[in-house]
Amino acid sequence: MKAVITNGQGEARLIDLPLPEPTAHQCLCRMEACATCTGTDLKIVAGKIGPPAQYPGILGHESVGTVVQCGKKARNIKCGDRFLRPAAAYLATQLDGYWGRMGGFAEYGLVTDVKAMLEDCPSAKVNAYSQYQQFIPPDITIAPADATMLITLKEVGSYVRDIGVWFGSKVMVLGTGSVAMAMCFFAKLAGAYPVMVAGRRSEMIERCRTTGADYGVDTRSADMVDRVREWTDGGGVDFIIDSTGDAELIEESGLLLVKNGAIATYASVTAPRPLALEKIRGIQRRKIIQSGPDETSMHQFMLDLTRLGCLPFGRFYSHVMPLNDFEKGFKMLVDKTAFKIVFAME
Repeated sequence: MKAVITNGQGEARLIDLPLPEPTAHQCLCRMEACATCTGTDLKIVAGKIGPPAQYPGILGHESVGTVVQCGKKARNIKCGDRFLRPAAAYLATQLDGYWGRMGGFAEYGLVTDVKAMLEDCPSAKVNAYSQYQQFIPPDITIAPADATMLITLKEVGSYVRDIGVWFGSKVMVLGTGSVAMAMCFFAKLAGAYPVMVAGRRSEMIERCRTTGADYGVDTRSADMVDRVREWTDGGGVDFIIDSTGDAELIEESGLLLVKNGAIATYASVTAPRPLALEKIRGIQRRKIIQSGPDETSMHQFMLDLTRLGCLPFGRFYSHVMPLNDFEKGFKMLVDKTAFKIVFAME
């Protein structure tokens, strides 16, 4: 099968690997598609995330696949079932000498029947990644490219919920990529107004307007602080949500916080983290929220929104390409001629 591997030194390429072999409690999935998670994928390729010893590794985690073969003890999963996040190799495991760096960019992957596994052996060690391999019911008809977006939307939706955005919250989102677009969407879904974005690409600011941003400022040509004060009648914002990791931008945005307002750092701060957060803590009337996304808890909600036709999936990715064009597509991400690509396996 085809799979994308990385050496952790800036290179990602397509190679041939054997199919993963399911254990008795595992099932083999034919991958339908896998989307890029630009921030995470680029950092894994650069060797900046995860154990440095686990290279070369199989890249990708925003995958969707259909079960084609079941292990002899897997009794709660059947052929034809669809799952998010099948993996060619689980975290901290290998396939043909390649580590699982979440392992979604591959033509085949594995899911585990955890319930059956623990029934048969309560002391069995379950790979932590299995919790993210969540089932898509057959009554939900969703295209493969759109299904991959459920992963980003679950992560971001849970984050917006957990930091406390609610009706009437004034929200400033730093960044304009696919994560920022989803932040705008869920802030607006929660009743926030106004929702504002700041970025350096006017075309991406306009895309954020299609997913919930009421206003946007291009920081190359306008003063962010002045514009936001204008949009809030001088009142400032309740939440600043950062998707850039830019410590300088975060620090500047802190001037806009109302009393008891909060800065939520979704992205990893690019400066050494303690130093960056110390600078941010110096902002008057500051509160810093550091929370991780809780993807699994949002699964049912995302399924319900899908059934109701409430999720504009196609707005969160820019291209759909065949997996054979991965190297071309990856270069597009680096060059910023694409912001999120779904690679289709067929």
